Amino acid sequence: MTPAKISAHFAPQTKKSINFALIYDNSSIEMANRTREKLIDVARHLFARKGIENTTMVDIANASEKGRRTVYTYFKSKSAIYDAVIESESERMVERLRKVYSLDLPPVEKLRQFVIIRFEILKMISDTATPSEPLRSLFSTNSKRYEKITQLALEKEKIMLNSILRQCMDNPDIDRRQLARLKVVMPLLQQGIDISFMRNNYRDLGVDEASFSNVVADFILNGLRKHSAINSSI
Repeated sequence: MTPAKISAHFAPQTKKSINFALIYDNSSIEMANRTREKLIDVARHLFARKGIENTTMVDIANASEKGRRTVYTYFKSKSAIYDAVIESESERMVERLRKVYSLDLPPVEKLRQFVIIRFEILKMISDTATPSEPLRSLFSTNSKRYEKITQLALEKEKIMLNSILRQCMDNPDIDRRQLARLKVVMPLLQQGIDISFMRNNYRDLGVDEASFSNVVADFILNGLRKHSAINSSI
């Protein structure tokens, strides 16, 4: 058999083998990702219900119906899985902002919605996952670790926020100097809101948790408008 005939004979079989290998690899990756996400979700609920210190890797293995060896394959320690839980929460925060960012809205209105969602985001997560008190406890048990994770999320938020602010520059009623100042002020506001959420001290500060995000958003937007635009709207 000539080299050409040999190549023609084996080519289809080789291609099928390669395709099968790719499918197998993709399936394995998807299964591994599902297992990892399940472990994170189970750990998240255990941490919120029992506390970080009272939760063991054995608890996570039993609750997830996985063996300890499987848990340790994905996470070398409880600290590692705790980091993954916080990172997961951080990504959920950013994902909600991405949805707002992708909306087809006028830039100023998009900015308002972005601010509202950002200031409500921790409360929204707690309402859809676990009771707010355990979530606050989960976030506040290690403030340095939480700050590290939120700092990563903040970088992603800043990219979206800066893009929205650039779009707002074309609005004749907006003061461009104030837009530049908001870039500096906004991260500080976000961190302050996060800390108040974790400490659950809204009432102590005389703040209505149900409406404060809208109040803050209106305050920010009014601060961005030129004085003539504000006066004409009163």
